Amino acid sequence: MMIKQLERSEYNDAIALSLRVFIECDSASGLETFKSFINNKKLKDELTIYGVFENNKLIGVMGIKNDSTHISIFFIDIEFQRKGIGKKLFEFAFTDQLPKQITVNSSSYAVRFYESIGFTKTTEEQNANGLRYTPMVRDANQPYL
Repeated sequence: MMIKQLERSEYNDAIALSLRVFIECDSASGLETFKSFINNKKLKDELTIYGVFENNKLIGVMGIKNDSTHISIFFIDIEFQRKGIGKKLFEFAFTDQLPKQITVNSSSYAVRFYESIGFTKTTEEQNANGLRYTPMVRDANQPYL
């Protein structure tokens, strides 16, 4: 397994993986909203994206806003979930320093994962144009993983 910051030329692979995992793990009700979000050129300019590779195949991605305080995308290929890969990706992305706070709008599918690494819900599940998510936050004073 290898983790690295992706090159811009690899962003389309990250988006394709994100879309595939979204469809496999979430309801299709917010699919069009998610597609609009994930394919937004402005979003790509605002993110640093990290990828996890297994035998040269992209199996996980994390996109963090350039100010390092918001996780915009975080997806692990379904066959590789629950194997510690998400935690390793989180550790790699925040190796240098954890910001005072990190926020995420978690899918209902990923809430338990985020809670396992110190995130807490800030409100109950929200719904925007069919896309369901739970706003969450992690303070730097939380124990690190």
